[in-house]
Amino acid sequence: MEQLILDHMLKEEFSFPDSSFPIQFYIDDLHQWPDGQVPLHWHFGYEIFSAFNQEVMIQVGEKHLTLLPGESILIGSGQLHRYSLTDSTRECLCPNIVFAENVLAPLTSTIFQKYFYPLLHDSSLPYITLSQYVPWQKQMLSCLFRVYQVLGGEASQDMLDFSILLPKQSHSDCPELEVHQSLFEFFKILYNNQSEFSRSKIQPLDSKTQIRMQQMVQYIQKHFSEMISLEDLAASANISRSEAGRCFQKYYADTPMSYLIRYRLQQAQKLLLTSTLSVKEISCQCGFSDSSYFVKVFRKHMKRTPAEYRRVYQMTHQI
Repeated sequence: MEQLILDHMLKEEFSFPDSSFPIQFYIDDLHQWPDGQVPLHWHFGYEIFSAFNQEVMIQVGEKHLTLLPGESILIGSGQLHRYSLTDSTRECLCPNIVFAENVLAPLTSTIFQKYFYPLLHDSSLPYITLSQYVPWQKQMLSCLFRVYQVLGGEASQDMLDFSILLPKQSHSDCPELEVHQSLFEFFKILYNNQSEFSRSKIQPLDSKTQIRMQQMVQYIQKHFSEMISLEDLAASANISRSEAGRCFQKYYADTPMSYLIRYRLQQAQKLLLTSTLSVKEISCQCGFSDSSYFVKVFRKHMKRTPAEYRRVYQMTHQI
């Protein structure tokens, strides 16, 4: 199972492998994420995410939308977002890139200040969706898929069918130049068609809600191995139970207790992979008083029992 490393503010902790060319390519298989979703998070840097095999549910801030197969979304830096699959019986491979704005041009250059900055820092454009059925957007997607091809190499072309927009291409002798050229063209088309965007400014979550969420999440992180009630969580932020529910609904579109269960399962995953503790011992250390219930919940979320999860990991990592 895949996991994100997040701090208490939900910020993803990662760095680019090459800081002189800050862009990273991924192929996310949403089936490999707990509950089929990449959890709510944010990071510095811009992200372009594509749906290929099926519809993907997207959350950006408090906005929920559906990305259809063949569509992509450009998400602004610092925006809270998450992805969820819609059909657990079908493959769900999603290519995406994360990049820093200085990969496009020097930040103090005329090119960046005149063309890139107005687009990337427009608060009324927290995200932009792209469809292959809109001619100018289809051109942008062709540029994007070429970036995927170059950064992902032949392996990505074997996994994903880019032929809807591009023929299969051989290895590039100048990958950085091709990526840069494709991104330039991508944003040039975007700049020339910016009047076509529907601007819908996302209201940032207010600081009071954010502080309350910090307090409750920190309480969970500190006490997850103990018995925790909704009253305990609400009291940690000095709010009512109903207000605690509203805060979690805003951030996670979920209940506080569901978040608690998912956090406990994440800790259980770590112990299964890094310790020799028994399933019963892990169950107890992660706040599940009944090991049978722990196994049931783990299987529901991870699609296999704790013992199977550990065994598969050991086999694939030759432990």
